Amino acid sequence: MRMLLLAGMALGAALLKVSPAQAYGVGDIRINEILVVNENNYEDDYGHRVGWIELHNTGHSKVDVGGCYLTVQQKNDDRDSTWVAYVIPKGDPRTVIPPQGYLVFYAEGTATKGTFHTNFTLDRTGYLALYDQSGKGEPVDEVTYEVAAQQPDVSIGVMRNAEGEAVFMTLPATTPNATNEVEDPVPPHERFRRHDPSGVVMTVTAVAVVYTSLLSLWLIFALIGKLMVRLSNRKKEAPAAAKPAAEGKTPAVVPAGSEGASDISGEELAAIAMAVYRYQRDLHDIESTVLTINKVAKAYSPWSSKIYGLRQFPVKK
Repeated sequence: MRMLLLAGMALGAALLKVSPAQAYGVGDIRINEILVVNENNYEDDYGHRVGWIELHNTGHSKVDVGGCYLTVQQKNDDRDSTWVAYVIPKGDPRTVIPPQGYLVFYAEGTATKGTFHTNFTLDRTGYLALYDQSGKGEPVDEVTYEVAAQQPDVSIGVMRNAEGEAVFMTLPATTPNATNEVEDPVPPHERFRRHDPSGVVMTVTAVAVVYTSLLSLWLIFALIGKLMVRLSNRKKEAPAAAKPAAEGKTPAVVPAGSEGASDISGEELAAIAMAVYRYQRDLHDIESTVLTINKVAKAYSPWSSKIYGLRQFPVKK
């Protein structure tokens, strides 16, 4: 029992050490962007152009900033400085920032125009801080800037540098109620122009492409031409090779006594001639000159016969 009591006391002490910012999620709120000199930029609800402050919820749960403090170190005419704090009113549902959401406050110098109008301006200070609902301790977030260096309609805010670190710097464009990581889309030809302002790379690339294409076409047509010549030569050589073979199939009769003739006697030649004569005579048909016409009697007549369309006369016997 005593151990449970001691554990409860330790847990209570730990909870008491938790700051209200941690308890209510205000620790996820950051000062994301501010515009000090507003001449032709974002207007407030009354149509006035004044400096403004943008808060950003970097967490993944909604956070109510009602009761938090926006504090500046305001410089007076006598070169003294005073701390001016604006308490964000509680109970206004519009002060709830959704996850990864944004909320804009107008630094107009009067607190009588509504929840989002602060009682200080940004052109008389160089320090802005956000405190939790207690208003004490370390600020949740703070920003230091030079008022004299601010340009009209040019805001400063959180953005990642070349090393990937999130720093407060001059932004390329004002982005109220939106992320600061916005870059104007650059077309491909513009990016190429920036990398090759003189046009040398473009010229060399174009010439190389043209000559490479022409060389490729020349090689293709040369190979095709050689292939067609080979095929044509093969077609010409095939009949020339087949002609001697065909001529060799028919033996030539060489007369006796001529060059290359074999030793054949006269009787043999006569027998050969007689055999050739009889062979050629037997090839023709022997036809007679007698024509024979036979009458064919049919037992029926087809349906298309003309006898069905003629009148039959009686036969007298």
